[in-house]
Amino acid sequence: MKFLFNKKLKKVWGDDREVTLVNQEILNNKPVFRKLIAEYYREMAAALQEGGPTLEIGSGGGFFHEHHPHAISSDMLQVPGIDVICDATQLPFRESSLKNIVMRGVLHHIYDPILFFEECERALAEGGRVIINDPYISPFSHFIYKYIHFEFCDPGADWKFDRGQPLMDCNLALATIIFKKRLADFKQRLPRLKIVHTNYHTFFIYLLTGGYSYPALIPSWMFEPVMAVERLLKPLRMLLSSTLFIVLEKRGDGGGKD
Repeated sequence: MKFLFNKKLKKVWGDDREVTLVNQEILNNKPVFRKLIAEYYREMAAALQEGGPTLEIGSGGGFFHEHHPHAISSDMLQVPGIDVICDATQLPFRESSLKNIVMRGVLHHIYDPILFFEECERALAEGGRVIINDPYISPFSHFIYKYIHFEFCDPGADWKFDRGQPLMDCNLALATIIFKKRLADFKQRLPRLKIVHTNYHTFFIYLLTGGYSYPALIPSWMFEPVMAVERLLKPLRMLLSSTLFIVLEKRGDGGGKD
């Protein structure tokens, strides 16, 4: 599959900022892929709590602002359209000052996710939410992520990895490790962040859009028919899903239902 890898992306690979800019260009010029990302953003926006600021982590290369114009955009990289440049493990916000923290395709790049979630717990107001869209490792997607996708994927790894480049260093399996394999540890470490919603989706459609790295295998008009097929296959989601959508809510006493 390497011969199909986007030439512009390949040329700048290794430079986090340039990769982000090329990713933005790809997203703006690939309608079928943009439709999928818009679906993700709609799901995220629907889960937002009202009554306070929303912070998006890793905004570079995306368009969440089109679905929630008042969101504060942030990134570690100095790229156009960013309100705040910051590290997700050191958020420059006061205690209990945010109502929502949202992120798409970012969690698996955070070298110390527990440190990040501790920051979320600190910065969120009571009832505030962490809203996450990230890769999920199912039997089907494991094959795709291991043999076709270009990013590192190891479901057997620890949930912390060595800090390096924010975009280049990652583990696609991180959400699966945290919220499936080590969920009990997560709950013990962060008892105030309660899981209030999960959804497993995106079976074949991401592969068919080509994502950021490969050419689309279907035209834009086929997006809705493919999504209709995926909805019919929802009973098989734990076998086929490549994406986990999860919502955490800050509860005052660490009690309540997960």
